[in-house]
Amino acid sequence: MPEKRLEGQRAIVTGASGGIGAAISERYAAEGASIWAAGGGNEAGLKRVIEACRAAGASAEGRPCDLSDGTRATDIVREGSEFLGGLDILVNCAGARAPGPVTEFSDDEIIRVFHVNAISAFIASREAARLMVPQGSGRILNIGSIFGEIGVADNVLYCATKVTLHSLTRALAVELGPRGIRVNCILPGTTLNERTRKRYAEDTDYAASRLQGIPARRFAEPEEMAALAAFIVCPENDFMNGACVTSDGGTTVTLAGAR
Repeated sequence: MPEKRLEGQRAIVTGASGGIGAAISERYAAEGASIWAAGGGNEAGLKRVIEACRAAGASAEGRPCDLSDGTRATDIVREGSEFLGGLDILVNCAGARAPGPVTEFSDDEIIRVFHVNAISAFIASREAARLMVPQGSGRILNIGSIFGEIGVADNVLYCATKVTLHSLTRALAVELGPRGIRVNCILPGTTLNERTRKRYAEDTDYAASRLQGIPARRFAEPEEMAALAAFIVCPENDFMNGACVTSDGGTTVTLAGAR
């Protein structure tokens, strides 16, 4: 990598034990940032990510954190900023999926998914802002989804939580922008991770049907989202604020054209 665009930056990443969150942690480390990685139940995955960040020369630490109680995000930001000696970048990437018909969701399931996908991000952003406002600088990056912009049957709960993130991004950008803090959001399309790779390998017909809706005719790799995430928070992109950036191989424009 010819230039470390995040040299000296201090970053907290949630959802860092696998998928997009893991890839972002490792890319930020390679770009020169120090990392506090907060993961879910995959402790082995989180350990591997932290070790990979250190191998890239970064100061890195972290721990598992169950964000089904979103108030635990306060501890993540507090512990992370103490380890890092401050905070320049927060990435809210923790996520939970809950497919199924709306009539079948229990109250507990609705509350759990909102806590993981939305409430934890709101609380983490609040805590980050409390650190960033006095220093007059900072970056908050939310990981939303194209499902937050379209209606998808049997995914109403996931859709509702992700559009909450998109709205949070825009409102925070307006409030915090004058104070030197930029807030943006990535809206990924279908991105491969351990779970989806296994499912598509086992059900090739299903995978083929999903690809038909993607003009690029392939799924995204987590590293592609990480590359975008690195650009969004880097100093040369300082003017971007309040943007919800879609990276989906053309899926949403195809849907818009079909209407």
